[in-house]
Amino acid sequence: MSTICSNYCTRDKQLELCGRPRQALSIPILFQVAAYIVNIDVILSHPDLWKYISIPIVAGLVGWSTNWLAVKLMFVPLEFKGYKPFFLGWQGVIPSKAEKMAKVIVDKGLQSLATVSEVYNQIDRSALSEQIVKMMDPRIEEYVDDLMNQDNAALWEKVPDAFKRRIYENVRKQMPIITDKMLEDIGDKIDDMFDLEDMVVSILTKNKELLNRIFLEAGKAEFKFIVSSGMYFGAAFGLLQMALWIFTQNWWILPLFGLIVGYATNAIALKIIFKPLHPVHFGPYTIQGLFLKRQSEVARVLCRITTEEVITINNILYSMLTGPKSERTKRLIQTQVRKAIDETTSWGSLGIGTPITRAFIGTQSYIDLKAQAAELALNTAESELMHNKAFSEGQSEIIFELLRSRMEELSTEEFQDVIRPAFQEDEWKLIILGALLGLAAGFAQLFGMFGGIM
Repeated sequence: MSTICSNYCTRDKQLELCGRPRQALSIPILFQVAAYIVNIDVILSHPDLWKYISIPIVAGLVGWSTNWLAVKLMFVPLEFKGYKPFFLGWQGVIPSKAEKMAKVIVDKGLQSLATVSEVYNQIDRSALSEQIVKMMDPRIEEYVDDLMNQDNAALWEKVPDAFKRRIYENVRKQMPIITDKMLEDIGDKIDDMFDLEDMVVSILTKNKELLNRIFLEAGKAEFKFIVSSGMYFGAAFGLLQMALWIFTQNWWILPLFGLIVGYATNAIALKIIFKPLHPVHFGPYTIQGLFLKRQSEVARVLCRITTEEVITINNILYSMLTGPKSERTKRLIQTQVRKAIDETTSWGSLGIGTPITRAFIGTQSYIDLKAQAAELALNTAESELMHNKAFSEGQSEIIFELLRSRMEELSTEEFQDVIRPAFQEDEWKLIILGALLGLAAGFAQLFGMFGGIM
């Protein structure tokens, strides 16, 4: 302002304007000064023009960069980088809270959409049974030979090949019946055999990249808005900052506004995503939290990833065999396998009775055989479920449609809880970090472009 006043006094010597800074100016003189200020030629020829123009540009870049960094730090690194004893370092907000985030997905999302029984009842059991039989069929001879050779290799070697072939064939014939019965029994008791929260938490804590992807893809538009809005909000604050700097040139304006830009751009963007909760109408315009307006689209993304990567047939069955309720599942399978062995060695099945079977291998060995067969069935199921994706083929779409339709029907309050924790958890750290980076940028601009503290 002092520069402008000097120029003005040089041109118009009618008043001692610059010599009386505290004296009130008359209205006509104020208009003359204002006219001088907005004179385009004077503005364009001002020696500090580009420095002033840089203020909103830098503020926009600060807003963009701090918001971009805030989004990044929500997800990376997957594991802690730094020195934990002195709390020096960082781990992505979501990966660092993997167990808590996974529980939120279950508690606020999945369990409100469908029960385990409902999900299981959506499965085409005949197709699942067919897949299990198809998986087991090529190995039946191997399974039977392994069982018999474990403790009875010498005796099994003496069994006639024709007798062995009949056993192989009868086991093969029994497989569909055994499988159907097991799947039916599982359906009746699945709530006692399966822990949904344990399965989801186990999968997502082991695979933090998948956990990140759930939130990244569900909130893709919102994260993009956070980053881009930082530039617009930052530039708007920068214009105000520029005006204050031109008229006062107090050294603290640049770092102070840098701090405000870094803080406010993050805080405002996060608020706009979820506020207002319900639509607010202003004439022809409707305002609502950006994430909440996309409920249908987000439901599709969330349910697609969940049903293809987390709540799959493979994962459900594997969890039933290895999870906290697995003992009940194992007892059910063991019961069915033992029944199958008794039926396979009965008079009607082979044309040769159980007494003859026991004569070949011994009474105790026959009892051991049933136990070993059950254990082998469990071990085989566990190993196959880890790698055989055929179980889930064609079934994920059924579960997807069930969960998607119900997520779209959630109330606005319930829906925001599905992903809100990802933004809410430790967001204050990200906002404060943005403020500190903005403060640093303000000081850099002060010393780099305007010569430091004056």
